Amino acid sequence: MKKKIAVVSTGGTIAMKVDKSGLAVPALGAKELIETLPSISGHIDVSDVAYKNVPSPQITHEDLVELRNLVIDLKDKGFDGVVITHGTDTMEETAYFLDLTTDIGIPIVLTGAQRNPSSISSDVQLNLMDSILVAANDKTAEVGVVIVFSSEIVPAREATKFHRSRVDTFKSLEFGPIGTISNNKVLWFRTPTIRDTYGIGDFDKTVDIIPSYLGSDSRMIENSVKGDVDGIILQGVGGGHVPKAMLEGIQKAIDKGIPVVLTSRVPTGRLFTDTYGYEGAERQLRSMGVIFGEDLSAFKARIKLLVLLSLGFDYDKIRSEFEQKLYQ
Repeated sequence: MKKKIAVVSTGGTIAMKVDKSGLAVPALGAKELIETLPSISGHIDVSDVAYKNVPSPQITHEDLVELRNLVIDLKDKGFDGVVITHGTDTMEETAYFLDLTTDIGIPIVLTGAQRNPSSISSDVQLNLMDSILVAANDKTAEVGVVIVFSSEIVPAREATKFHRSRVDTFKSLEFGPIGTISNNKVLWFRTPTIRDTYGIGDFDKTVDIIPSYLGSDSRMIENSVKGDVDGIILQGVGGGHVPKAMLEGIQKAIDKGIPVVLTSRVPTGRLFTDTYGYEGAERQLRSMGVIFGEDLSAFKARIKLLVLLSLGFDYDKIRSEFEQKLYQ
């Protein structure tokens, strides 16, 4: 029996072409992208689904919820898998949002391109064909939402865009891909052991990311507190540290009941818990009530906090959901 795969286009470089100005602009939808493929295996039936055609920095929270609902609707209509074409700039956030909020028993694959269809050696066809094959594979639904790029399969939770222009830009920097596509076959290497799925509530909260750096202070945190944000992601340095000048602002946020989640600007590894004792080190932050954000990037921790807040989770429940697998 043929697998029914839906290709949903949201825009991005994969859907752009160079116009008379010499610059790449949105131009193609799912139908046109599918038509670029030389041939598709006889056991796969591919349908195009037009959704949006925007650069990925323009994707909004409302778009994420609409996209989730569209994927669920496609499953209800009998599709066996969904491929979402998306701009690379924010793809990892969309992928992780879908991973956290959907568990519907069919593969969900995101892909895109670093070189638009007008470019020499464009990666559009390879990435799209590989993604369709992965979406038609029975095991994909078991591993959660994935990104397929340059013939590698990367789980949404681990995927990071690590290079601004290379075609193999999405990597699991610490653990490597979970699979690959070779000779038009999907080959699996490992199964991720950490995956959380929650559903979604009212996705209308505000969560700011506050960076730490040499000389940073409390001004940005205090501005977020004055702006009545619902949560703060604190991007620390190293193993989870901040300059002591940020501590006053962090305390103000915590005193106001705003969950503050700690991450690091270092892309791999876990946060320290009881290594350093100086002001602004991880032990002091933990004692203040700062929540430790797993091994997630600041961007993904923000998506997870938004999802948890949308469901009405209180501080203790949020802390448990972030810390139970790695820090408790």
